[in-house]
Amino acid sequence: MSIFRTRSSRVALSATAGLATALLFTGCAGTTTPTSSSDDDTDFSGVELTVWNNIDFDPYQTLQKEYFEQCADDLGITVDVQTLSGDYTTSLLQAASSKSLPDVALLNTDTQLPQLAAQGVLADLGELGITTDGLADSVADLGTYDDALYGLPVQVEDYSIFYNKALFEEAGITDLPTTFDELIAAAKATTSADHYGIALPGIAGDGSTSSYFLPFLLSAGGDPAEVTSDGAVAAIDLYKTLVADGSLSKEFVNWGWDGIDQWKSGKAAITVSGPWNLVDTSLGFEYGTFPIPAGTSADKSSVGLLGYAYGVAVQADEKREKAAAALVECRAAEENQIDTAVKGGYVPALTSAQDAFVEQVPAAEAFVTPVENAFNPASLGTEWNALQQKYVDALQNATVNGVSAEEALTKADQG
Repeated sequence: MSIFRTRSSRVALSATAGLATALLFTGCAGTTTPTSSSDDDTDFSGVELTVWNNIDFDPYQTLQKEYFEQCADDLGITVDVQTLSGDYTTSLLQAASSKSLPDVALLNTDTQLPQLAAQGVLADLGELGITTDGLADSVADLGTYDDALYGLPVQVEDYSIFYNKALFEEAGITDLPTTFDELIAAAKATTSADHYGIALPGIAGDGSTSSYFLPFLLSAGGDPAEVTSDGAVAAIDLYKTLVADGSLSKEFVNWGWDGIDQWKSGKAAITVSGPWNLVDTSLGFEYGTFPIPAGTSADKSSVGLLGYAYGVAVQADEKREKAAAALVECRAAEENQIDTAVKGGYVPALTSAQDAFVEQVPAAEAFVTPVENAFNPASLGTEWNALQQKYVDALQNATVNGVSAEEALTKADQG
């Protein structure tokens, strides 16, 4: 199981979701013709390509179709953009097995890209003239496998803190938390008979708990591969303290991705979530964001990073591969990345586009700042599947049964 669930199952956006009235962004789709993979004597006219993605909600679905069709028109090719529903990973693997992968496919970088790259069915984009210029190393690494570039990242996701500004003001909080102790104090100060201080998921099985827990572990200096690390202990103790203080409901062990509803409905002052909430226009209150607090002042805030990259299928026809690479490069143009971020709630892959995103959406800074030093969970390989379950087991044992963080982690690691 992936550390992150498919994003469309984590958030329900309306067909017009965006920041319409708050943002005056006027970027257009795909008007930049690629420079590296198309500045040769290859004529792409007459080439017909197929593109797959699985993000089936608007505005994302419509935006992707617009980008690719405009890019195809610029390149003189024909493109069929398809959005697949259902088990996308299985569809990709079956297509790879039958040698029927689409020319271009959107891939998550934690499971799908490495799985396909390991099978030798993805083209080396570096050999097709595509570079990672303009990407932070942490982002560029998301598209690589065995030191070769098999996917060009166009957007990333990480996590930050969202808070209700009115509830912070009522509690007299003027300085945003930067350490676990300060987060605990803020959660306690904003807890009342009407609402909890913080809402976090604690359920097993849907990937939410481990996804939210990982940034706290990393920000306490923990190594995700070492279950009993001091950072893991500190992260578990954070949850234990929040529950003991009454700031986090004991029912959190029954909350999954829908735990965000506690915050959205005003029943919690603080939560952790991803950038998709930046485009949620349904909130009835003013919110702010800040990075995941560090364990102590001696630690550094850190997050796990998930990427979405476009890969190109290996083809016997070199011209077809080059055309697909040119199409991907055009789709990855800066204006397209900013447009997707502002309207769809993703962090752009390009550093320059990230800067423009923050300029348009100041609350996005809490997501952009951690990207450069973010942790890539894919570096753990399939090991993370077992590790994340151990962390969830330890977290539940420590908070529900009252055992120490050290004991809970040791038992989970041995079990």
